[in-house]
Amino acid sequence: MPAIQRVYQDYRARGFQVLAVNATNQDDPGKATAFAQQLGLTFPILLDSDGSVGQQYQLQSLPTSFFVDGNGVIREVVVGGPMSETLLRVRVEDLFKESR
Repeated sequence: MPAIQRVYQDYRARGFQVLAVNATNQDDPGKATAFAQQLGLTFPILLDSDGSVGQQYQLQSLPTSFFVDGNGVIREVVVGGPMSETLLRVRVEDLFKESR
């Protein structure tokens, strides 16, 4: 999560967005909020309180990261983690290249 925060800070001025989804059907919402505050996360963290988002995206494992282009098309799915900051930056740069 700290790597995602750094990448978000560096690219958000270019239109990059991060939406985290916490599976609160498996977790406590208070713990999710405390975790985000402890790490200083500034991107939105949505709560999937009933598991419907996980079902819709057919999650098999947590974490799962979806890289979505500017048109809303999922370009890549990475199951598991953590991802290195370098890998995150490459994926984000690839998304920007595709949107030209």
